[in-house]
Amino acid sequence: MKVQVALLSPAVTIAAARLIFAGFLLLVQVYVNRALRRVIRLQTFDPARERFAINAAEVLFALMNIPMALFIAESVVSPRSLLLYNPPAAYEWLATPLAYIFFIWNLGSILFALVAPLSMAAFALLQRFRRKRAVELEEESEGSGLSRRRFLRLALMAAAAMPFAVSLYGAVAARSKRVLEFVTIPIRDLPDQLDGLTIVQMSDIHAGVFMTEAQMSEYVEMANSLRPDLVALTGDFVSSTSQQVDPFMRAMSKLTARIGVFGCLGNHDMYTRAEPVLTQQFNQAGFKLLRNENQYVDVRGAKLNIIGLDFFLDGIGNGRVDDALRRIPRDGTTLLLLHAPQGFPDAAKMGIDLTLSGHTHGGQIALKLGELLITPARLATMYLAGLYKLGDSHLYVNRGLGTTGPPIRINAPPEITHITLKKF
Repeated sequence: MKVQVALLSPAVTIAAARLIFAGFLLLVQVYVNRALRRVIRLQTFDPARERFAINAAEVLFALMNIPMALFIAESVVSPRSLLLYNPPAAYEWLATPLAYIFFIWNLGSILFALVAPLSMAAFALLQRFRRKRAVELEEESEGSGLSRRRFLRLALMAAAAMPFAVSLYGAVAARSKRVLEFVTIPIRDLPDQLDGLTIVQMSDIHAGVFMTEAQMSEYVEMANSLRPDLVALTGDFVSSTSQQVDPFMRAMSKLTARIGVFGCLGNHDMYTRAEPVLTQQFNQAGFKLLRNENQYVDVRGAKLNIIGLDFFLDGIGNGRVDDALRRIPRDGTTLLLLHAPQGFPDAAKMGIDLTLSGHTHGGQIALKLGELLITPARLATMYLAGLYKLGDSHLYVNRGLGTTGPPIRINAPPEITHITLKKF
């Protein structure tokens, strides 16, 4: 007897996934609400002040979760829509602040849920220690008039607010204008004519509701002020739809470089099926979008071989980096534009002098312990950000300018890179 299993439609699957995600966020909200109530009660306010503080917290929770209510309603009514991430142009003025509230509040809540148990445990230990030395700890600090007990309670309030402050800071940091990074890369046997060649790299711009045309135009002005010989755009030009190509290209078309502007496609450009319109508009702007091909540039008699590949990631892209490179000439000094840095070992094996990548956003949201960055992006690649070397081959990973998912950057500031090639 054959049993037929009916597969859920894509719309139902998407709706279910969104509702599961919303359920997780709501559970976090319940925990945060209960924990904040406890923090308020530990302040030992008089009954009227305590009631006021709790009521104010409840009002804050209700306001901060209006976007959550919209997200849940949309998940049921129109699960394929993303009003908080890709609203119609006519509603951006309303959706954008709601989207920021949604991401900042929920990320802050998740961070709070992670650190609150530690903070509460530390407070309980300090309270226990205080009770053992009650006489000492009840004394007032000279010149401050603040008891140590009161100090501990204020410290607990500060610890409760910190995750939300970090999340808000991350949203501000994602829009930073301090983005310039300068790096010199030594290339073995670099021709004298290419010694000192300058490249400005911009990556992961993610045009959309969190990266407007005005913002992109400001970044273009910064890039142009560096007067580069060449501009490299290493993919993820749009965020969630091919309609975002137009504002992206209106801003980028003002880029200037002595040799030219070259680009490759990222995963978002391909998932949104923006390749044809990007190719067309690159050509109209006088730029070159390299799609598994190369272009030679003559620099005062020296051959610079610029190669660009579509997004490749083993098991996700259209093949392997080394297979693609075998079909492309690799003579001259080679510059590879490759969105995801995972292909760097293959590029190094194929003798590429310099690979420029992005994709990782530098982790975007990362915990920094000394020189160590802890971020989920580490699970995907060891090439997170900055300069790497295998043999005589170099890789530079740009942290990108835009964001994906939450419009937040923590310990991963946006970046425009000014690269100078040097002979050694």
